[in-house]
Amino acid sequence: MTWAERVRELMRRRGINQKQLSHLSGIAEYSISRYLKSDKAPRMDVVVNVARALKVETDFFLSEEERGRSAYNVISTVIARNGGELTPEEKNRLIKLLIEGGGNA
Repeated sequence: MTWAERVRELMRRRGINQKQLSHLSGIAEYSISRYLKSDKAPRMDVVVNVARALKVETDFFLSEEERGRSAYNVISTVIARNGGELTPEEKNRLIKLLIEGGGNA
């Protein structure tokens, strides 16, 4: 199941639409629509915001393969693959998550 499929399923269960998800997550409705139409995984900050809005852990969106890896490996891979797309603030938040092992970054 793709990230978008998981999000759509949670939206269905929670009875919310894209506009409501946009409001809850702080992500533009256009962007939510684009992510839900794409098979491409969104940036980590988007995943975190959507997870918070839908009241699930970010692990819910990981594939079975990714769940078998440590959070450190998953996040460091995201930084390595998407580092050029992340702002310095987003990188620092991810690093803080790695160091603190969770919590509110």
